[in-house]
Amino acid sequence: MSDSPDDTLTRFLLAEARTRGAVIRGSHIIAEANRIHGLNGPVATLFGQTLLASILLLSISKGGMRQVLQLDSTVQNAPLKRLMAEARAGAVRGYVDWQEEETVLRFAQGESLGSWMGNPVRLATVRDLGVGHPYISTIENRSDFLADHLLHYLSQSVQIRADIILHGDFAIMIEAMPGCDEADWFKAVEAMAKIPNSALESGTPETILSYFDDLRCKVAGTDSYTYNCPCSAERMAAAIGSFPQEQLHDLADANGNVTVTCQYCDKHYAIKPEAV
Repeated sequence: MSDSPDDTLTRFLLAEARTRGAVIRGSHIIAEANRIHGLNGPVATLFGQTLLASILLLSISKGGMRQVLQLDSTVQNAPLKRLMAEARAGAVRGYVDWQEEETVLRFAQGESLGSWMGNPVRLATVRDLGVGHPYISTIENRSDFLADHLLHYLSQSVQIRADIILHGDFAIMIEAMPGCDEADWFKAVEAMAKIPNSALESGTPETILSYFDDLRCKVAGTDSYTYNCPCSAERMAAAIGSFPQEQLHDLADANGNVTVTCQYCDKHYAIKPEAV
């Protein structure tokens, strides 16, 4: 269990624009995630924004019990092979999959998604509604910005009209509701475009929502989120259950334990092969 403080996601309605949305400043989530994974600089920002994006998708796009967002590079020598985030009620977790160190040092530069993963990027989502088989979608897009990839996915795979801002540790998404016409949508997008960079940098969600006052903005609810991984020795034992017993014994240390590390939280588990 993480001792990191929670961040609050606020769901809101723009009555005058027939639009709904969600906003979060995930400073604690991002700080804890980057502490666990030892990240800093542009990759820390990209990873944090991937985590926040998965929360936004879970919160207002069709809902569900679990939302997975996975970005895979299609470029062989891109420094980052994968960014992955999984959001569920009240919690989010994720991991970064790197290329070999020499490739990272040779090619990594810039702050954009494209400079770390190349183009195109393959975006895959899993939306688990908790009522049977989850909804799975995969789509490719060329852009240097994560928000563009999300909007392309929402437009092509989910067929909803949305707009997203990802800026540092801040994320906001608006989505057209049934009955939202072109004039309504223009009002919502125009209001969001007028939010100044200073507010995006450090403004509270309440401050951000004040820019929608003319559209009769109303808070519809709040949810607390933290970076948290529900891994356990039992889950790790199940994860290596497909390994032959002979191979598990070959991997065991002098004490007869197989050490398994959770890629989401870097916690180590010592598991007896006989317990698998």
